[in-house]
Amino acid sequence: MFCLCCRPPGGFFAEGVAEPVLDFARAVRRRAAYERRMQYSRAPAAHPSQSEFIVRKTNAITMDPQIGSLAGADIHVRDGVIVNVGRDLATSAIEIDGTDMTALPGLVADHRHPIGEMMQSADRHGARFHAAAPEDIYRALRLALLDLVSAGFTCAHVCGADIGADHAETATLAQIDSGVRGRFSYPLDAQAARDSKRAVREHYETWFAEPVEHLLDLGITGDDSDLEQLLAPHRLPLASTHDSDPDMDGDIADRTLGSARRLAFDQWIGSLTPGKRADLILIRGAALSPGESVHIAADDVEMVCIDGRIKKRNGVLIEPNEGLIRREGREAIARLDVQ
Repeated sequence: MFCLCCRPPGGFFAEGVAEPVLDFARAVRRRAAYERRMQYSRAPAAHPSQSEFIVRKTNAITMDPQIGSLAGADIHVRDGVIVNVGRDLATSAIEIDGTDMTALPGLVADHRHPIGEMMQSADRHGARFHAAAPEDIYRALRLALLDLVSAGFTCAHVCGADIGADHAETATLAQIDSGVRGRFSYPLDAQAARDSKRAVREHYETWFAEPVEHLLDLGITGDDSDLEQLLAPHRLPLASTHDSDPDMDGDIADRTLGSARRLAFDQWIGSLTPGKRADLILIRGAALSPGESVHIAADDVEMVCIDGRIKKRNGVLIEPNEGLIRREGREAIARLDVQ
Protein backbone atom coordinates (compact mmCIF):
# COMPACT_ATOMS: atom_id res chain seq x y z
CA MET A 1 0.00 0.00 0.00
CA PHE A 2 1.37 3.37 -0.93
CA CYS A 3 0.32 6.77 0.31
CA LEU A 4 -0.30 9.30 -2.43
CA CYS A 5 -0.33 12.34 -0.22
CA CYS A 6 0.22 13.72 3.21
CA ARG A 7 -1.97 16.18 5.03
CA PRO A 8 -0.58 19.57 6.04
CA PRO A 9 -2.75 21.69 8.34
CA GLY A 10 -4.39 23.47 5.42
CA GLY A 11 -5.27 20.43 3.36
CA PHE A 12 -3.74 17.69 1.23
CA PHE A 13 -1.04 17.65 -1.39
CA ALA A 14 0.59 15.13 -3.70
CA GLU A 15 3.58 16.90 -5.15
CA GLY A 16 4.77 15.38 -8.41
CA VAL A 17 1.82 13.03 -8.73
CA ALA A 18 -0.73 15.15 -10.56
CA GLU A 19 -0.93 18.53 -12.21
CA PRO A 20 -3.45 21.01 -10.74
CA VAL A 21 -6.86 20.48 -12.23
CA LEU A 22 -9.03 23.35 -13.44
CA ASP A 23 -11.56 24.18 -10.76
CA PHE A 24 -14.38 24.20 -13.30
CA ALA A 25 -13.63 20.70 -14.63
CA ARG A 26 -13.25 19.37 -11.12
CA ALA A 27 -16.52 20.97 -10.02
CA VAL A 28 -18.39 19.42 -12.95
CA ARG A 29 -17.10 15.92 -12.13
CA ARG A 30 -17.92 16.35 -8.46
CA ARG A 31 -21.43 17.60 -9.21
CA ALA A 32 -22.08 14.58 -11.42
CA ALA A 33 -20.83 12.27 -8.66
CA TYR A 34 -23.04 13.91 -6.04
CA GLU A 35 -26.03 13.59 -8.35
CA ARG A 36 -25.31 9.85 -8.69
CA ARG A 37 -24.89 9.65 -4.92
CA MET A 38 -28.43 10.98 -4.44
CA GLN A 39 -29.66 7.81 -6.13
CA TYR A 40 -27.76 5.61 -3.68
CA SER A 41 -29.45 6.75 -0.49
CA ARG A 42 -32.32 8.86 0.83
CA ALA A 43 -30.19 9.86 3.85
CA PRO A 44 -28.45 13.20 3.18
CA ALA A 45 -25.13 13.94 4.84
CA ALA A 46 -25.57 16.21 7.87
CA HIS A 47 -22.43 17.24 9.73
CA PRO A 48 -22.48 19.24 12.98
CA SER A 49 -20.60 22.51 12.92
CA GLN A 50 -17.33 23.03 14.76
CA SER A 51 -17.99 24.36 18.23
CA GLU A 52 -15.94 25.78 21.07
CA PHE A 53 -16.22 23.77 24.27
CA ILE A 54 -14.24 22.64 27.29
CA VAL A 55 -14.36 19.23 28.93
CA ARG A 56 -14.08 19.71 32.69
CA LYS A 57 -12.64 17.48 35.42
CA THR A 58 -11.90 14.43 33.32
CA ASN A 59 -9.18 11.80 33.63
CA ALA A 60 -7.12 12.50 30.52
CA ILE A 61 -4.77 10.01 28.89
CA THR A 62 -3.17 12.51 26.57
CA MET A 63 -0.51 10.28 24.91
CA ASP A 64 1.65 13.42 24.98
CA PRO A 65 4.95 12.69 26.78
CA GLN A 66 5.16 16.29 28.03
CA ILE A 67 1.71 16.15 29.63
CA GLY A 68 1.23 12.47 30.43
CA SER A 69 -1.94 11.28 32.14
CA LEU A 70 -3.71 13.99 34.07
CA ALA A 71 -6.50 13.54 36.62
CA GLY A 72 -9.10 16.29 36.93
CA ALA A 73 -8.05 17.75 33.59
CA ASP A 74 -9.76 20.36 31.45
CA ILE A 75 -9.54 20.11 27.64
CA HIS A 76 -10.32 23.28 25.69
CA VAL A 77 -11.32 22.94 21.99
CA ARG A 78 -11.84 25.80 19.54
CA ASP A 79 -12.03 25.93 15.71
CA GLY A 80 -11.31 22.23 15.42
CA VAL A 81 -8.06 22.47 17.41
CA ILE A 82 -7.08 21.46 20.94
CA VAL A 83 -6.27 24.84 22.49
CA ASN A 84 -5.10 23.76 25.93
CA VAL A 85 -5.00 20.87 28.37
CA GLY A 86 -4.61 21.53 32.10
CA ARG A 87 -6.46 22.12 35.34
CA ASP A 88 -8.89 24.92 36.11
CA LEU A 89 -8.57 26.55 32.70
CA ALA A 90 -10.26 29.94 32.39
CA THR A 91 -12.64 30.18 29.45
CA SER A 92 -16.22 31.12 28.66
CA ALA A 93 -16.68 28.14 26.32
CA ILE A 94 -19.56 25.68 26.62
CA GLU A 95 -18.75 23.22 29.42
CA ILE A 96 -19.01 19.44 29.20
CA ASP A 97 -18.82 17.56 32.50
CA GLY A 98 -16.09 14.91 32.31
CA THR A 99 -16.38 13.76 35.91
CA ASP A 100 -15.96 9.98 36.31
CA MET A 101 -14.93 9.72 32.66
CA THR A 102 -11.69 9.16 30.80
CA ALA A 103 -10.65 11.32 27.86
CA LEU A 104 -8.62 9.69 25.10
CA PRO A 105 -7.44 10.68 21.65
CA GLY A 106 -9.90 9.31 19.11
CA LEU A 107 -9.30 5.67 18.21
CA VAL A 108 -7.66 5.07 14.84
CA ALA A 109 -8.51 2.09 12.60
CA ASP A 110 -5.37 2.00 10.49
CA HIS A 111 -6.33 -0.73 7.99
CA ARG A 112 -9.88 -1.91 7.54
CA HIS A 113 -12.21 -3.75 5.15
CA PRO A 114 -15.44 -2.47 6.76
CA ILE A 115 -18.01 -4.12 4.50
CA GLY A 116 -16.55 -7.60 4.72
CA GLU A 117 -16.25 -7.26 8.48
CA MET A 118 -20.02 -6.75 8.71
CA MET A 119 -20.83 -9.90 6.77
CA GLN A 120 -22.35 -12.92 8.48
CA SER A 121 -20.78 -15.44 6.09
CA ALA A 122 -17.69 -17.34 7.21
CA ASP A 123 -15.52 -15.93 4.41
CA ARG A 124 -16.37 -12.30 5.17
CA HIS A 125 -12.69 -11.27 5.38
CA GLY A 126 -12.07 -12.71 1.93
CA ALA A 127 -15.24 -11.35 0.34
CA ARG A 128 -15.06 -9.42 -2.92
CA PHE A 129 -17.64 -6.82 -3.95
CA HIS A 130 -16.40 -5.80 -7.39
CA ALA A 131 -19.68 -6.80 -9.04
CA ALA A 132 -21.93 -5.27 -6.37
CA ALA A 133 -24.36 -2.44 -7.07
CA PRO A 134 -22.85 0.94 -6.17
CA GLU A 135 -25.78 1.81 -3.91
CA ASP A 136 -25.09 -1.30 -1.82
CA ILE A 137 -21.42 -0.38 -1.46
CA TYR A 138 -22.34 3.16 -0.42
CA ARG A 139 -25.02 2.11 2.06
CA ALA A 140 -23.02 -0.70 3.65
CA LEU A 141 -19.87 1.38 4.02
CA ARG A 142 -21.73 4.34 5.46
CA LEU A 143 -23.34 2.07 8.06
CA ALA A 144 -19.96 0.52 8.93
CA LEU A 145 -18.43 3.94 9.46
CA LEU A 146 -21.40 5.06 11.57
CA ASP A 147 -20.79 2.08 13.84
CA LEU A 148 -17.08 2.90 14.04
CA VAL A 149 -17.87 6.44 15.18
CA SER A 150 -20.24 5.11 17.83
CA ALA A 151 -17.43 2.86 19.10
CA GLY A 152 -15.05 5.80 19.48
CA PHE A 153 -13.16 5.72 16.18
CA THR A 154 -12.45 9.13 14.74
CA CYS A 155 -10.14 8.02 11.91
CA ALA A 156 -10.37 5.04 9.56
CA HIS A 157 -8.25 3.78 6.69
CA VAL A 158 -10.51 1.93 4.24
CA CYS A 159 -8.62 -0.43 1.97
CA GLY A 160 -10.35 -0.69 -1.40
CA ALA A 161 -8.87 -4.02 -2.44
CA ASP A 162 -12.13 -5.90 -1.81
CA ILE A 163 -14.32 -3.07 -3.16
CA GLY A 164 -12.61 -2.71 -6.52
CA ALA A 165 -11.57 0.27 -8.62
CA ASP A 166 -15.04 0.65 -10.15
CA HIS A 167 -16.38 1.51 -6.69
CA ALA A 168 -13.53 3.85 -5.67
CA GLU A 169 -15.63 6.99 -6.11
CA THR A 170 -18.62 5.44 -4.34
CA ALA A 171 -16.45 4.47 -1.37
CA THR A 172 -14.87 7.91 -1.23
CA LEU A 173 -18.32 9.53 -1.20
CA ALA A 174 -19.43 7.25 1.65
CA GLN A 175 -16.37 8.21 3.68
CA ILE A 176 -16.87 11.92 3.02
CA ASP A 177 -20.54 11.71 3.95
CA SER A 178 -19.69 9.87 7.18
CA GLY A 179 -17.58 12.79 8.40
CA VAL A 180 -14.82 10.44 9.57
CA ARG A 181 -11.17 11.40 9.16
CA GLY A 182 -9.05 8.93 7.26
CA ARG A 183 -7.74 7.49 4.04
CA PHE A 184 -9.14 5.60 1.10
CA SER A 185 -6.63 3.29 -0.59
CA TYR A 186 -7.31 2.90 -4.28
CA PRO A 187 -6.88 -0.67 -5.63
CA LEU A 188 -4.18 -0.36 -8.29
CA ASP A 189 -3.60 -3.26 -10.68
CA ALA A 190 0.05 -3.39 -11.73
CA GLN A 191 -0.85 -5.64 -14.66
CA ALA A 192 -2.95 -2.86 -16.14
CA ALA A 193 -0.65 -0.11 -15.01
CA ARG A 194 -1.38 2.52 -17.66
CA ASP A 195 -5.16 2.44 -17.31
CA SER A 196 -4.95 2.14 -13.53
CA LYS A 197 -2.59 5.09 -13.15
CA ARG A 198 -4.87 7.20 -15.36
CA ALA A 199 -7.86 6.27 -13.18
CA VAL A 200 -5.96 7.06 -9.98
CA ARG A 201 -4.91 10.42 -11.41
CA GLU A 202 -8.49 11.33 -12.29
CA HIS A 203 -9.71 10.19 -8.87
CA TYR A 204 -7.04 12.29 -7.19
CA GLU A 205 -7.79 15.37 -9.29
CA THR A 206 -11.52 15.12 -8.64
CA TRP A 207 -11.47 14.53 -4.90
CA PHE A 208 -8.04 15.26 -3.43
CA ALA A 209 -6.43 18.12 -5.35
CA GLU A 210 -6.36 21.46 -3.57
CA PRO A 211 -8.55 22.75 -2.13
CA VAL A 212 -10.30 19.96 -0.25
CA GLU A 213 -13.40 20.19 1.92
CA HIS A 214 -13.14 16.84 3.70
CA LEU A 215 -10.87 14.90 6.07
CA LEU A 216 -9.55 12.22 3.72
CA ASP A 217 -6.34 11.53 1.90
CA LEU A 218 -5.64 9.04 -0.85
CA GLY A 219 -3.55 5.88 -0.82
CA ILE A 220 -2.87 2.96 -3.13
CA THR A 221 -3.18 -0.72 -2.40
CA GLY A 222 -2.33 -3.79 -4.44
CA ASP A 223 -1.13 -7.37 -4.13
CA ASP A 224 1.53 -7.19 -6.83
CA SER A 225 5.12 -6.61 -5.67
CA ASP A 226 5.76 -4.72 -8.91
CA LEU A 227 3.72 -1.82 -7.51
CA GLU A 228 6.69 -0.61 -5.50
CA GLN A 229 8.85 -0.37 -8.62
CA LEU A 230 5.96 1.08 -10.61
CA LEU A 231 5.41 3.93 -8.15
CA ALA A 232 9.05 4.50 -7.15
CA PRO A 233 9.53 7.51 -9.48
CA HIS A 234 6.90 9.38 -7.45
CA ARG A 235 8.81 8.70 -4.18
CA LEU A 236 5.64 7.48 -2.54
CA PRO A 237 6.07 6.16 1.03
CA LEU A 238 5.01 2.63 1.93
CA ALA A 239 1.97 2.84 4.20
CA SER A 240 0.91 0.48 6.98
CA THR A 241 -0.86 -2.80 6.27
CA HIS A 242 -1.52 -3.47 9.95
CA ASP A 243 -5.06 -4.77 10.48
CA SER A 244 -7.05 -3.28 13.33
CA ASP A 245 -10.20 -4.71 14.85
CA PRO A 246 -12.59 -2.66 17.00
CA ASP A 247 -14.06 -5.81 18.55
CA MET A 248 -10.79 -6.92 20.13
CA ASP A 249 -9.01 -5.72 23.25
CA GLY A 250 -6.10 -3.45 22.44
CA ASP A 251 -3.34 -1.40 23.97
CA ILE A 252 -4.54 2.21 24.29
CA ALA A 253 -1.25 3.62 23.04
CA ASP A 254 -1.31 1.38 19.96
CA ARG A 255 -4.94 2.12 19.11
CA THR A 256 -4.39 5.89 19.27
CA LEU A 257 -0.92 7.35 18.68
CA GLY A 258 0.55 4.08 17.36
CA SER A 259 -2.11 3.70 14.68
CA ALA A 260 -1.86 7.39 13.79
CA ARG A 261 1.88 6.98 13.27
CA ARG A 262 1.39 4.02 10.95
CA LEU A 263 -0.80 6.25 8.79
CA ALA A 264 1.64 9.18 9.10
CA PHE A 265 -1.19 11.19 10.69
CA ASP A 266 0.53 11.65 14.06
CA GLN A 267 1.44 15.26 13.31
CA TRP A 268 -2.26 16.10 13.48
CA ILE A 269 -3.97 13.44 15.63
CA GLY A 270 -3.19 10.56 18.01
CA SER A 271 -2.60 12.58 21.18
CA LEU A 272 -4.35 15.30 23.17
CA THR A 273 -1.63 17.82 22.41
CA PRO A 274 -2.42 21.54 22.19
CA GLY A 275 -2.22 22.54 18.54
CA LYS A 276 -3.34 19.17 17.18
CA ARG A 277 -6.72 18.60 15.57
CA ALA A 278 -9.52 17.98 18.06
CA ASP A 279 -10.17 14.25 17.63
CA LEU A 280 -11.06 12.97 21.09
CA ILE A 281 -13.47 10.74 22.94
CA LEU A 282 -14.90 10.40 26.44
CA ILE A 283 -15.52 6.96 27.87
CA ARG A 284 -17.27 6.10 31.10
CA GLY A 285 -15.04 4.81 33.87
CA ALA A 286 -12.00 5.51 35.98
CA ALA A 287 -8.53 6.47 34.79
CA LEU A 288 -6.63 3.99 32.62
CA SER A 289 -2.98 3.74 31.68
CA PRO A 290 -1.62 4.12 28.12
CA GLY A 291 -0.20 0.60 28.04
CA GLU A 292 -3.34 -1.02 29.42
CA SER A 293 -5.22 -3.47 27.23
CA VAL A 294 -8.87 -2.47 27.23
CA HIS A 295 -12.03 -3.33 25.34
CA ILE A 296 -14.05 -0.21 24.56
CA ALA A 297 -17.66 -1.01 23.70
CA ALA A 298 -19.88 1.48 21.91
CA ASP A 299 -22.12 1.66 25.00
CA ASP A 300 -19.12 2.90 27.02
CA VAL A 301 -18.44 5.83 24.70
CA GLU A 302 -20.05 8.98 26.05
CA MET A 303 -18.74 11.52 23.53
CA VAL A 304 -16.99 11.48 20.15
CA CYS A 305 -15.46 14.61 18.63
CA ILE A 306 -13.92 14.68 15.13
CA ASP A 307 -12.07 17.82 14.07
CA GLY A 308 -13.96 19.82 16.66
CA ARG A 309 -17.35 18.47 15.57
CA ILE A 310 -19.22 16.53 18.25
CA LYS A 311 -20.57 13.39 16.59
CA LYS A 312 -21.79 11.64 19.76
CA ARG A 313 -22.96 13.24 23.00
CA ASN A 314 -24.38 11.71 26.17
CA GLY A 315 -23.97 8.30 24.58
CA VAL A 316 -26.18 9.19 21.61
CA LEU A 317 -25.04 9.67 18.02
CA ILE A 318 -25.75 13.14 16.64
CA GLU A 319 -26.98 11.91 13.28
CA PRO A 320 -30.51 12.91 12.31
CA ASN A 321 -30.64 10.21 9.63
CA GLU A 322 -29.31 7.38 11.80
CA GLY A 323 -32.42 5.21 11.48
CA LEU A 324 -32.49 5.51 7.70
CA ILE A 325 -28.74 4.86 7.38
CA ARG A 326 -29.09 1.73 9.51
CA ARG A 327 -32.10 0.42 7.62
CA GLU A 328 -30.56 0.98 4.20
CA GLY A 329 -27.23 -0.42 5.38
CA ARG A 330 -28.73 -3.61 6.78
CA GLU A 331 -30.66 -4.19 3.56
CA ALA A 332 -27.47 -3.68 1.53
CA ILE A 333 -25.48 -6.07 3.73
CA ALA A 334 -28.20 -8.72 3.35
CA ARG A 335 -27.95 -8.45 -0.45
CA LEU A 336 -24.16 -8.56 -0.43
CA ASP A 337 -24.11 -11.52 1.94
CA VAL A 338 -25.95 -13.76 -0.51
CA GLN A 339 -23.93 -12.87 -3.60
